[in-house]
Amino acid sequence: MADPLSIAVIGSGVVGTATGAGFTAKGHRVVFCDVDPERVALLKSRGFDAVHASALVDVRASAYLISVPSPTVDERVDTSYVREAAVAVGRAIVGAKHRPVVVVRSTVPPGTTERIVIPALELASGRRAGRDFGVCMNPEFLRAATAERDFLEPRVIVIGALDEASAEALRRLYTPWGDVPVHVMSLRTAEATKYVANLFNATKISFFNEMHRALRALSAEPESAFEAVALGAEGMWNPRYGTRGGLPYGGICLPKDAVGFLGFARDHGLGHLLPMLRATIHVNDEIAGLVWAEAEPELARAEGRAH
Repeated sequence: MADPLSIAVIGSGVVGTATGAGFTAKGHRVVFCDVDPERVALLKSRGFDAVHASALVDVRASAYLISVPSPTVDERVDTSYVREAAVAVGRAIVGAKHRPVVVVRSTVPPGTTERIVIPALELASGRRAGRDFGVCMNPEFLRAATAERDFLEPRVIVIGALDEASAEALRRLYTPWGDVPVHVMSLRTAEATKYVANLFNATKISFFNEMHRALRALSAEPESAFEAVALGAEGMWNPRYGTRGGLPYGGICLPKDAVGFLGFARDHGLGHLLPMLRATIHVNDEIAGLVWAEAEPELARAEGRAH
């Protein structure tokens, strides 16, 4: 690698370890920072440079990657660890003689980087985001069991950036990945992208679980049906299908079959097994109403002009 960069990874759980190991494998200089002494020892045993989080203040890096936990507690995302990490990074960049970039890798709700991370960085460092240091959000799409391999073989790289200079700084870290598609967007859009990805996966799993129950209750064979669906349904083989957003499903088949199958299930006492199907019909009917309400004034004006 022609131009290796120095990277500090704050938090070395699944995401942090995969991230640091991957950047190390690509030739960058990585130091892990963690609050757990056993974790630090384990990383050192693997040949990595690792220090306790208390030593972060002495670490000089081109990029500081925050990969600390963001657990859900009482149906709320706990961003306290992210804020604490931002404060620690802010203290570390006080004396930086270059323009480092601070990158959030933790999964956080949209607006967190602007509302919590940037103010914490600025307060702790006495420096200004966008002027003295860059800020990015770089969501991960890693599977726990294969995280290190997934990091090295990404399908897409998402960069949410405060400004173009921040985006370019993070792009340089990913230079060794060559032709992997890079999507640059706003900070909060990148934060939301991670949730959209995970919630889509959760919804898809839930849909097939719901259909599995319904088909078994109807003495049909869900495994055979799903195998054919995986090959035949456009939503399975066309990755862009259904992703336009803001418009209801249309055409002849989808509304007719959704309502028809739900009615059939209800007639057989199985309607209670299909909450997602009921929600699907409700959501699309609601969106259709909104689309019509928005279009109606324009149609009225068009009719007025026609007369």
